[in-house]
Amino acid sequence: MTIYGYTDRWTVRPGQRLGLHVHSERSGYESAVVRLHGPIHENECAETEQLPGTVARHTDGARRRTGTGSFASLPLPRDWLRGQGFTVTLRFEPTTPVLGREQVLLYTGDTAGRTLLALVIGADGMLGARLGGAEIACAPELAAHRWYEGTLGLDGGRLELRLHAVHGQSAESTVSVACTAPEADVRWTTLAAAPCAAEPSLPEYGFNGKIENPVFWNGLPGKGELIAAYEFGRDFESTTLHDGSAAGRHGILHQSPQRAVTGSRWDGTTSDFRTDPGHYAAVHFHDDDLEDAGWPEDRSWTVPELSPGVYGFRLDNGADVDIVPFFVRDGRRECPVLFLAPTFTYLAYANEHLYTAGGNLQFMAQDPELSRHERHILEHEELGKSVYDLHSDGSGVAYSSRLRPVLNLRPYRHNWLNGYVRHLSADLYILDWLGRIGIEHDVATDEDLHHEGSALLERHRVVVTGSHPEYWTRPMQQALHHYLEHGGRLMYLGGNGFYWVTSVFADRPHLIEVRRGNNGSRSWDSPPGESVHSATAHPGGLWAFNGYPPHASVGVGMAAQGWGPASAYRRLPDSHDERAAFVFDGIGSDELIGGFGHVLGGAAGDEVDRYAPELGTPDGTLRLATSVALDDHYQLTQEELLVTAPGQGGTENERVRADMTLREISGGGAVFSVGSICWAGSLAWNGYVNNVARISENVLRRFSR
Repeated sequence: MTIYGYTDRWTVRPGQRLGLHVHSERSGYESAVVRLHGPIHENECAETEQLPGTVARHTDGARRRTGTGSFASLPLPRDWLRGQGFTVTLRFEPTTPVLGREQVLLYTGDTAGRTLLALVIGADGMLGARLGGAEIACAPELAAHRWYEGTLGLDGGRLELRLHAVHGQSAESTVSVACTAPEADVRWTTLAAAPCAAEPSLPEYGFNGKIENPVFWNGLPGKGELIAAYEFGRDFESTTLHDGSAAGRHGILHQSPQRAVTGSRWDGTTSDFRTDPGHYAAVHFHDDDLEDAGWPEDRSWTVPELSPGVYGFRLDNGADVDIVPFFVRDGRRECPVLFLAPTFTYLAYANEHLYTAGGNLQFMAQDPELSRHERHILEHEELGKSVYDLHSDGSGVAYSSRLRPVLNLRPYRHNWLNGYVRHLSADLYILDWLGRIGIEHDVATDEDLHHEGSALLERHRVVVTGSHPEYWTRPMQQALHHYLEHGGRLMYLGGNGFYWVTSVFADRPHLIEVRRGNNGSRSWDSPPGESVHSATAHPGGLWAFNGYPPHASVGVGMAAQGWGPASAYRRLPDSHDERAAFVFDGIGSDELIGGFGHVLGGAAGDEVDRYAPELGTPDGTLRLATSVALDDHYQLTQEELLVTAPGQGGTENERVRADMTLREISGGGAVFSVGSICWAGSLAWNGYVNNVARISENVLRRFSR
């Protein structure tokens, strides 16, 4: 791919300004605003409709550099290295000590871009230091995932480096060399990376591992002046590194290293950083962290009066075409229906590398085929990762940001996992269906709901979800429950929804946090003691164990996943209850529902949810229909297994199924759930003329009265 980009926000209203950031490997390109619709044929990408007067021609394209790797900047005084001497002490835990290149723990450079001081882990895995022209190194090779304390000091014309193993391991070393203090002024001091000489905003020689509470002295500790004493065990939700000295030289974190992680003093007596913050006085840096690509803005556009929907910037440089999507909402008035786009799910999967892990291949009936966007993601680590992936040091990725190109958030047909549409490209089917049946509707995103709460939902009689609303925050859950308890209606047209506890940083709304904990269908485990979110101090993991089980909210919850053939639904006795008569108006009593579809060939498939009173499905919930048959590519979700056991596939375990339910709530509220990601692909079958579309319209029209 030679052209792609990102916008500075994913949702806008008329009158608001939208910024576009573009990478192009050709000097000239064209941008235009288009409206996106669902695919018009099974093997085509989304149909686009260009908005008049939105074409812009850019004569200068630019190759954008993206510097991955987190680090911290410390505002130490310009003269802290000069004079009679200094001492620096810090603790660190390397996670990839032998990386084949140098890793910076501490760096100080001058105004000319020259290195004055560097405390590093060498390519050979040994701790070393440089000051001016002097170099020293400690002999023992560092071990991964072990805590050390390093002290670097200049006193009496000698530079001394001491290495101490914190927990009694056999690593002790002291080396020294004659040295004089440099006379140049300090321009910057950084932890975990060095600024690139050509572009100081880009980090180099990034460190993988944890750093804890560095302390800086003029002279010897306790005798000279205390320059700074950093306390990493506080302000966990922020980018601030608090300096506890009188000087108040607070540092700043860049590119979101992970906070609320265990430090050298953690002893297992707490698993919550709020209980004993001193046990969490560490920051975990990674050389592939990315919060903000930091590209300059190439175009701004003030959104005119537009009908709500999904739009995009179409980029064309003559060699490639890309579409960068965004949502336009009205948000200013009441209307019957709201489509809630699951943008936190999109963000959780942003630029995922699951194909390389290989774990999902056993669930697939078809051979996986990567789209050009997915291939580009795997070939370009600088685009960042998803919360399904591992960092280069093997730790789980807990943060994901939208301030970067997200190349798998595109309106194209192909997704390697199911072989067709998923996420945004599947949700376009639902939006197209809403437009075709002519019911007035608005569009909002997860981010909108998180910030606006129940006030957003209360302007609408019905809320319609996307196909995979998996990642929800606590404010979103609270808003939905308030809405339903006060007469609101929900159409849950997807599967595996309301599943993972998700947090948003108050000062960085573009950044979400997910900690997997140690349960659920997951791609990595949270390390011991690190399951509480740094953004909110809420426990991570599944909503089922954190106060909002999806069964209790919407009648069904995650049952199984698999990417074999999808199936139809068959009606159950509850479907003939008079309370459900409106759902099946025009549907035969023995008619199979959704035995067709653009995704895996049926309406029940991909990830599916089931009715389960033992897991919280409320009394009185009607179980209207269930999937006919799912094969052994579909396996029971992990959280329902107490012990490892065979017989968990679709042909062997009756819990592996998709259920359609209807729940009435006192006060007029109601929830209709289909329990399957594939529903959207069947909704669009035969030009939206089919029994899946008929049932969906029956419910929507009744709910919107």
